[in-house]
Amino acid sequence: MRVGLLQCDHVPAGYRSIDGDYDEMFASMFRGRDVELVTFDVPEGRLPLDASDCDAYLISGSRASVYQDGEWIRDLEGFVRTSVEASVPIFGICFGLQVMAVALGGVVERSKRGWGVGVHTMHVVGQRPWMRPETNTLALIMSHEDQIVRLPDGAAVLGSSEHCPNYLVEFAPGCVGIQGHPEMSALFAEAIYNDRRAEMGILSDRAVESLRSSTDVTVAVEWILEVFGGDGNSP
Repeated sequence: MRVGLLQCDHVPAGYRSIDGDYDEMFASMFRGRDVELVTFDVPEGRLPLDASDCDAYLISGSRASVYQDGEWIRDLEGFVRTSVEASVPIFGICFGLQVMAVALGGVVERSKRGWGVGVHTMHVVGQRPWMRPETNTLALIMSHEDQIVRLPDGAAVLGSSEHCPNYLVEFAPGCVGIQGHPEMSALFAEAIYNDRRAEMGILSDRAVESLRSSTDVTVAVEWILEVFGGDGNSP
């Protein structure tokens, strides 16, 4: 399966010794799967020439906010709409979830709930055939301030947490996003939480402590591959 990674940010150079850049994190996430990852540096103006260039697309997280001015963000929104119209599967992570929401008519804002950091558990509130293996909860590492505050017409919330009501959203068949970070390791998360200690205060300590909890990365990866058509499993 040829998966286009629409990379929307880069890991600061000082942290790349942990897990590399984001494309390397996603490559590790898919290790052992029949996935050819092709990276497009979206802030540098690189997007696929045609939605059919890849079998599916994955939108990464970013330190940017979707409501900021930026030609690359508007171009990415356009590509999301094109992919949906062409029925090419697309899955968004964090910023990726949010840009999909805005592209399709929703609203994203800085959340009044503050930072969502540490390991958070989502509760499944809606089922789809691609949500295999089945589970009632999903725990992932979080790192975000922005949230979807209004969903596009036709979108369905499939998972919610106390901090993030719109945690897992299906916008259309084959068009799904999640607020958590299945690609992010505990070591990398701890580094960025410590870096934001002056900004987050005691919340940084709580976030680091939560990283001792187990996560459900394997389940999240299975769901992503099922959205993509289920062809990325190991032979």
